[in-house]
Amino acid sequence: MRVLFLSNEQFLPISGGGSIGNFKIVERMAKRGYDVTVATPLYLGSEEVHSIETRYNIKLRSFSPFYIHKNVSFRGPKYLLYGLLFTIHILKLYISGEYDVIFVRNCLLAFPAMLLRPLAHRSLFCLSITDFLTGFLYNNSKYPKFVVKAMFWTERFIPRLFDLVFVITPEMKRILIGGGCQPSKIHISYDGVDTSIFDPNILSDEEVGSIRLTYGIERKIVLFHGTIDDHAMAKLRGVINLVTARRNDVTFILLGQGKKYDELKLELANERVIFPGYVQHEDIPKYAAAADVGIIPYEKNFNTNLILTLKLLEYLSVGLPVVSTDLKSVKEIFGDYDYVRISESTQEFADDVITMLDYGKSQNAIELIRHNYSWDRITQGILETIEEKCN
Repeated sequence: MRVLFLSNEQFLPISGGGSIGNFKIVERMAKRGYDVTVATPLYLGSEEVHSIETRYNIKLRSFSPFYIHKNVSFRGPKYLLYGLLFTIHILKLYISGEYDVIFVRNCLLAFPAMLLRPLAHRSLFCLSITDFLTGFLYNNSKYPKFVVKAMFWTERFIPRLFDLVFVITPEMKRILIGGGCQPSKIHISYDGVDTSIFDPNILSDEEVGSIRLTYGIERKIVLFHGTIDDHAMAKLRGVINLVTARRNDVTFILLGQGKKYDELKLELANERVIFPGYVQHEDIPKYAAAADVGIIPYEKNFNTNLILTLKLLEYLSVGLPVVSTDLKSVKEIFGDYDYVRISESTQEFADDVITMLDYGKSQNAIELIRHNYSWDRITQGILETIEEKCN
């Protein structure tokens, strides 16, 4: 089967949840014997590109007119410009080859992919949505409301034109159905965890202990990893201040990056609030295994209610108990598990963190993720759905 895989998230190196998903889906397709052509941004030299193509048995046809990343300034306009320019790249790809499947990740490239569909009319068109671009603009006063609403209407309309649509939460499916998409073509396909590295059984005591040794920590550890931006800044600051004021035996480790990361570091960094910065994805399991509680201190808004953040699954994959804001999708999917606490206010969040410090690691959480949310399981379901539709 010949597949053209399109995404505005760079394929490698892995830079976040979106690129992890891209890599795992493409990797599984190639292992299954598909002839995969990958068109994404890529900022690597020719030797690195050739090495990746050889190692994973794929073709890379990158499109990188400028640097694009979720943390760039003027993210909205740059993403829209990238999608517009990508139309020319898609045109060249459609003309130069025939594909059985066109697989598009997220709506930014869905429009140009569908605009040129007459050139690939025999292909099966699949759309995988992990978030909406307008979700990041919804609460941003810089963008006129009528523009955001028009873009949101477009993002809900475009999936109607695809043959298969994959979404990561039931709430996302409901929104697409509300936009007129046929329920039968929408499949819930959660984000996954790489259980080959997020596996407490393969982490040695020395690896886990190295985290405490590196930072000289003898206290309990509360872990956050991810982007610190407007959606996390205020609540994260409030939780840290409340918990550290009440407990002297707690250290916060904040892994990641983001527009507000350095600002929060200047404000709070000390021996009890540690900012290691960005760490490689394969190193995160050590931090999670060394911690006592994982946190998701996001403000409630349109986008955070819509998604199921990957960090939740990664925390649970090593048995780490989690405290989260009462985000709609998190509450709907994980609200009934005792190793996940849902908090409605900053004060309640801090109280729950203190309570969960003594919860311990959960074997039930480990088994749940391994059985239902591993990338092997998720990608197998996606490919089986595609193959069934093709047949």
